Amino acid sequence: MVTLFRRLSVPANESQMAVALSLSAVAMALMLWAILWQSDVISYQRDVIRWMWSWKFGG
Repeated sequence: MVTLFRRLSVPANESQMAVALSLSAVAMALMLWAILWQSDVISYQRDVIRWMWSWKFGG
């Protein structure tokens, strides 16, 4: 880890900035996909709970 910090130059050159920006864009896209997937799961669970509730209480 120390050698990694030693290799980093301050200020960063353009290629390092491009790599950092592309990695952050990919990470944000993956997080957005995970949030959208989770919202689909929650929506499906809500529908199942409503179906079970109406089946149990006849309403």
